[in-house]
Amino acid sequence: MTTETAHKPKTYKKGTVYPLPVTQLQVDLDQPRKSIDSAELEALKRSIEEKGLLYPVLFRVDENNNFILVSGERRFRAFESLGKETIPAMLVGSERYDEVALVDNILRVDLHPVDEAEALDKLRTKYDYTQEQLGTMIGKAQNTVADILGLMKLTQEIRDDARHRKELSRSALLKIARMRANGQRKAYDALVTSLSTPKKEIKRPRLNITKKTITSTDNTLKCVKSIDLDSLGGDREAVVSKLQELLHEIQNKLGSIGG
Repeated sequence: MTTETAHKPKTYKKGTVYPLPVTQLQVDLDQPRKSIDSAELEALKRSIEEKGLLYPVLFRVDENNNFILVSGERRFRAFESLGKETIPAMLVGSERYDEVALVDNILRVDLHPVDEAEALDKLRTKYDYTQEQLGTMIGKAQNTVADILGLMKLTQEIRDDARHRKELSRSALLKIARMRANGQRKAYDALVTSLSTPKKEIKRPRLNITKKTITSTDNTLKCVKSIDLDSLGGDREAVVSKLQELLHEIQNKLGSIGG
């Protein structure tokens, strides 16, 4: 989001955040909050003091160039109570509820790529936001906005299904959106299948060790332990050779297991 300094009078840009003077921002009398819970307000004030304002309030400019608050009265009251001089505020084109709700939703909710595309497309087509204004609003370059809007080329059927699948990325959906409509469904189904099919685990072959094999191994180990090389005399060299051969075979067996 781009932030500019607000001074009266001037031309304001939709989707841009301005540091508005708190004393100049007026609550819309036609849409006031009935009440603001004092405990919630205190909690919000503490959060603002610790972390700052996470989302800007929304405002419009009326015919007399007044700043009219259209969304975020609780945040505004918290700033006012804290004695802040300015508050981050984003301009929307009007007080129309659906436009305000769209902008507020885009800013405050982690939208699925399809939902984000539809929201931005509605602002562009119904409320005349340019790609530059949309980019400023969401803090992204115009080419990224173009990519997001490109998802609108997906068929309605695919969009309706995709919005419920969190594992689908924007880049994967964009590849399908760039295809012809009659080929999108097949590619989409293949994508969904590939993401939902669990990858096979590579299983190492298990050793088929029988009771007889274990007994034989135990006996060999006992024999080796019982050998006294110093008492073998002239047979010592031959026994050492056999032990080395046995050691070599054991190492080979263990090596094949580690594979």
